[in-house]
Amino acid sequence: MQKLETALDLQTRLTAVLKTVEQEFAPLTDEQLRWKPAPERWSIIECLQHLNLAERFYIRNIQHKVDKLGLVQTQPTDQPIHSDWVGKAILFAVDPQVKIKLPAPGMIRPRPASELVPADVMSQFLDLQTLLRSLLDKAVYLDWNTDKVMTLLGNWLKIRLGDAFRMLLAHTERHIKQALRVKAELIKE
Repeated sequence: MQKLETALDLQTRLTAVLKTVEQEFAPLTDEQLRWKPAPERWSIIECLQHLNLAERFYIRNIQHKVDKLGLVQTQPTDQPIHSDWVGKAILFAVDPQVKIKLPAPGMIRPRPASELVPADVMSQFLDLQTLLRSLLDKAVYLDWNTDKVMTLLGNWLKIRLGDAFRMLLAHTERHIKQALRVKAELIKE
């Protein structure tokens, strides 16, 4: 898999996520966004807030890498993308097709839906995804195999930039699908 092709694919998937959120979730009322199919399950707004908490961390770290670019370059360099064991493990853990449920670490577990302001959560989500789109455009000038960012597990465990971008989109798609399942159950109610 090549960097430039992957970046384009990620942009396309990100556009689809934004379109889904605007079409499926933006028209819902605050009450619908907070509705939970069961006490132990997340509402739509909790899914989005979880994404905000997790992705803000990674996006900030990626932004630091992009900000260090300095000089404006005119031609991005392409390269094959390679994953190490850290990237493979994290990508597996967040893959939307994998049915394994892992508990969210405390720092990225959303507050109860009743404490969240849906308009604020949606706005933050859209802002973060828009920033991610911008960072993807600029990050094609970085080396996606040697440049790494810190993981939520700490500075001692880093993930390659290419894996970080792929993980962010897979994680987002996983929880957007979860939120869509909640919406489907809400409509049946």
